Amino acid sequence: MRLVAVFVLIAGLGLAAGASWYVYAKVQAAEARLNGVQEPQAPIRLIELAVVQEDLRFGQQLKPEHIKMVSWPRASAPINGFARMEDLFGDGSEPRTVLRRMEPNEPILASKITGFGVKATVAALLDPGMLAFTIPVDAQKSVGGFLLPGSRIDVFLTVNDRENGPTTRLVMQNLEVIAIDQDTDIDRVEARLAGTVTVQGDAEAVARLTLASSTGSMSIALRGHGSDKITELDPMNRNELLGIEEAIVADVEPEVTSVRVRRAGNVEERIFQQ
Repeated sequence: MRLVAVFVLIAGLGLAAGASWYVYAKVQAAEARLNGVQEPQAPIRLIELAVVQEDLRFGQQLKPEHIKMVSWPRASAPINGFARMEDLFGDGSEPRTVLRRMEPNEPILASKITGFGVKATVAALLDPGMLAFTIPVDAQKSVGGFLLPGSRIDVFLTVNDRENGPTTRLVMQNLEVIAIDQDTDIDRVEARLAGTVTVQGDAEAVARLTLASSTGSMSIALRGHGSDKITELDPMNRNELLGIEEAIVADVEPEVTSVRVRRAGNVEERIFQQ
């Protein structure tokens, strides 16, 4: 019994010592945090990154005096940034042009400037593999002048169907507007009426728009910001719009009546169809 009691006493003292040490370590850590002492961290690896020194606008030629090199955390560096002035300006003979507005200390990204010697035109704004198509519009068909480069639209086609009369169908959805008339500045915020709207799309989209423009009257609708929902919409005609139900004519076989007529001993059979 004495050995068991001694063993229990030793085990209890060990557990008490362990608990005391755990509480002591926690208290020390809390005091260190309160005193501003932080645990040592791994050093942050830095790289050189090109950023702008002043506001740059659409169409402005990019020059070395607009740029400065800064130290930037490697882990958060943009993948399409520039780590060397040589990569950004080359030999200096073919300047780049600004495609998107940039503010001081913002990294220069390849998507915000043109290639060497390329001006800020519609061709420079097209995504790889995309084509540009221009849609003529008026005040009613350009969403009251609220379209801007960068907006997204749906395109509707109205034709005069021989059987159903005026019929409207949705031909293209979620097209990106890259120009309003000759204006391609995506940072413009002033609304204005337009005579043409230029969109980008793949070859199939351009083919559909080309056929639609020669088939009937096209109109456009502005999408909300960030909306990419694709809608399944059947063609709509005037009767569906006004709620007029077309009469259904049943295919009924005509009734046939046979009548026999006697004349001077001769019998004639006459058939009547109703």
